[in-house]
Amino acid sequence: MKRHQFANHLIRPSSLSRRNAEVIVKYSTVYLFRLLETSLICVFCGESYADSSYFRKHMDEEHETFEVETAFAHCRYEDYPKADCTDLRCRICRQTFRKPDDVAKHLNDNHDHKINFDFDLGIQPFKFENDKLLCGICDKNFPCLRQLNRHMSSHCKNFICKECGTSYMKNGSLQQHMRFCHIPNKRVCRKCNKTFSSLEAKREHVESSPKCWSYRCFVCSIRFMKWSAKEQHLTTVHGHAKKTHSCPECGKVFTSRNSYRVHFLTTHAKVSFVCSWCGQKFSTKRNLEQHTVVHTRLSCFECHVCMKAFTRKKNLTDHLWIHSEYKRFECIVCKKQYNKGVRYRSHMKTHHPQIQNF
Repeated sequence: MKRHQFANHLIRPSSLSRRNAEVIVKYSTVYLFRLLETSLICVFCGESYADSSYFRKHMDEEHETFEVETAFAHCRYEDYPKADCTDLRCRICRQTFRKPDDVAKHLNDNHDHKINFDFDLGIQPFKFENDKLLCGICDKNFPCLRQLNRHMSSHCKNFICKECGTSYMKNGSLQQHMRFCHIPNKRVCRKCNKTFSSLEAKREHVESSPKCWSYRCFVCSIRFMKWSAKEQHLTTVHGHAKKTHSCPECGKVFTSRNSYRVHFLTTHAKVSFVCSWCGQKFSTKRNLEQHTVVHTRLSCFECHVCMKAFTRKKNLTDHLWIHSEYKRFECIVCKKQYNKGVRYRSHMKTHHPQIQNF
């Protein structure tokens, strides 16, 4: 009996965060939604909205009254639901607020709806103001919903990998990370779930298996390894207009999605890593570190076979294929084998120019 009573007093942190979220959703205009690509999906009726202002209008008019349990029915108990916190008001006194933390304190102090501030508020707050996509916690601006959605996990460290320290918002995401990254001597293809003894073997499998390529043409269903290759295919084969990306802040137009992303992050979102040698800006810390070796000329990665040193790990990895007995590329005509793609392609163009798409 005592054991049963003790077990009833063991409350998981996710339970307390969910209780906080239920209070906020019930007594404020925090509107929960599901995200499908670039559309906001109503958690009550499933209506889809590409424009966030129409989504909020729908919530104001169609779901002024609702069951709190229904609002959370789409997500598991430990998950934090996505919430539109753009026009944030208290439902009791109609006072307006900038952030969920502010309305939570107001509900706790002024209306006696208790919030446990020792735990998270249990939501992922999004803000959509003046065509900007903002994080409701730190107000960072992002060029697309996908990037903003990915950023949200940086504010929540519910589940942490004991192997590498990477944090995840969902337990399912952590389990997937463990499966793909930390099973000894096993690498798993995310598409077909085949396992491989090394990263090189998995990479070779993906390169030679079109069914495992990530990007698919929505017209003819052909798959591509790279998003840029798919976009080029749509333009040259299906006659689609070349996609451009217009910056909502300054109007500058880019033909490359990556160029637009880097421009937005370094110019408008103030997310930049600056080289202390030349002042050049980079959108990620990794890109800055790769650039820095141009100035330092440090050769940190040494080949254990011939002792040749390289400034980047990627260059060492590519070099190691020279010493490998395993040949990744085989000519389909004369069966000659190569361990470097550049030599294989050179051979095909020189000796078998009639072969296309090799």
